[in-house]
Amino acid sequence: MDAPIYGLVGRGRAARHMARYLELEGQNVRGWHRGSPTPPAEALSGAEIILLAISDSALEPFIADNPGIADRPLVHFSGSLTIAGAHGLHPLMTFGPEAYDLDTYRSIPFVEESGSRGFRELFPHLVNPVWTIDPELKPLYHALCVLAGNFTTVLWLKAMDDFEDRLGLPREMLRPFLERTAANTLANGRAAMTGSLARSEAGTIERDLRGLTGDPYHQVYTAVAHASGAEEVNR
Repeated sequence: MDAPIYGLVGRGRAARHMARYLELEGQNVRGWHRGSPTPPAEALSGAEIILLAISDSALEPFIADNPGIADRPLVHFSGSLTIAGAHGLHPLMTFGPEAYDLDTYRSIPFVEESGSRGFRELFPHLVNPVWTIDPELKPLYHALCVLAGNFTTVLWLKAMDDFEDRLGLPREMLRPFLERTAANTLANGRAAMTGSLARSEAGTIERDLRGLTGDPYHQVYTAVAHASGAEEVNR
């Protein structure tokens, strides 16, 4: 099967990573972004499949404003939206400022919507693992992705910043702790939980909360303690 020609809309992180992945796989990609000198229909005239790597809020307006590309399959990468006339394929990965290597790109799981055109048909030459969910479950799916990814990043950055700014400790000393936490969670599930939350040690938890007096993360700690099942935590 001949590889299709892809038209890629966007130049944010997701777009840059998708472009790099397709480039590494030897796929033919034509791009357009808001700074391009030509309109989308002209820039993407030879593309057989259009990839919309733009923000969720821009997806439906872009499709409505560009009927000249609607005669070809449209693919979006939103993890939470289901859009009539476009196929949703969400890459379950965090995209940093630097490109990844080919093995990393190939390992990214894609989540497709049941009842829609699938990943294997749209990307016949890519080997990524693929999973299917009901479109109605996408808001829950995406919320869990944000909890697991961005929320943990926010918490680690909080610890790193306060180690340096408030405790006078180097942020780098947290690296082994972060790496082992991730490894234990993957290997052991709930058994990776340790310390006062795992043992519901109310006294230790309350001392922790006193240490966070006046800090907006006081509420975060309290909420996570309750969500984890720790008992006797005062709000």
